[in-house]
Amino acid sequence: MPNPSQPTFRHRVEFRLFKALDRLLSAFPNSTVQTLGRGMGIFAFHLDRRHRNVALENIRAANLGLTEPQVQEVARESFRHFGGLLFSSIPMMHAEASELDTLVRVEGLEHFDAASAEGKGFIQLTGHYGNWEAIALAQSRHGRGLAVIARELDNPLLEPILTGLRTRFGNTVIPKDGGVRGSLKALKAGLGVGFLMDQDALGMGSFVQFMGRWASTFLTAGTLAVKFDLPILPVFSWPEPDGTITVRFEPAFHAPRSGDLERDIWTATQLMTRRIEDQVRKDPRWWFWMHRRFKTQPQDEHPAPPPEWIESYSAAFPTQA
Repeated sequence: MPNPSQPTFRHRVEFRLFKALDRLLSAFPNSTVQTLGRGMGIFAFHLDRRHRNVALENIRAANLGLTEPQVQEVARESFRHFGGLLFSSIPMMHAEASELDTLVRVEGLEHFDAASAEGKGFIQLTGHYGNWEAIALAQSRHGRGLAVIARELDNPLLEPILTGLRTRFGNTVIPKDGGVRGSLKALKAGLGVGFLMDQDALGMGSFVQFMGRWASTFLTAGTLAVKFDLPILPVFSWPEPDGTITVRFEPAFHAPRSGDLERDIWTATQLMTRRIEDQVRKDPRWWFWMHRRFKTQPQDEHPAPPPEWIESYSAAFPTQA
């Protein structure tokens, strides 16, 4: 059996292609890199039928009030956006601090400072919206580092490059396999721990409502928030027409605690998921619609939450019109 830590022929080819792309893109200004990436994204939209159909299905099912031409345009723009994100992240690895400041504008750092001032660590909440890598990079450049939970890349030659991007201004990376242990250690040190809460948890999560559908969601962030009464700090990013990125921290909040631990963890997870949904609905073009977020659905062995939990949540936190 091959050693998974040893690079294969495919890994070496991918690494060489990456290095060639890195050299090419480093020669161009950000506007050109964005144009190339967005062009690659729309090429993928037309070529990759499977992911295009996933995106279209997700957008149609989200009840966004869009006509079919608008659905198609949101899907196309999402592909363009993530093509631009992929390409622009490569030269961002080499950007000096002053150059990064011209590319990413950070707002609401006072909310980060307020959450940090509570002194017990906090949950930093975001999703696959805008440019989440730019969030962690820019905030650490401003002296607000955090611990980021991340799954290692399959390619052992590319993994150190991505880790270097995430940690270059002082962030730390927690391997996903040891996420709980690493999170507890970071929280004990008073750090924030970053969670992307919009991934399909398969049979390992609990079902919450997201974009009008059931979505299996990991409970780690909700469990930590409830057990330790941690502040939950939402932060989102989005691209501007001039090619720059805005990162905005929102005021932190605490999940309610009734004494019913299981129910409170579900409520916290639902509240965090709804924060992501609220952002997606503001401008759906920047969410990762091509992900099969809703693949896992309630079954006998993993049922939906009890109706009384849902009714109680809906009464306490009604959806804003």
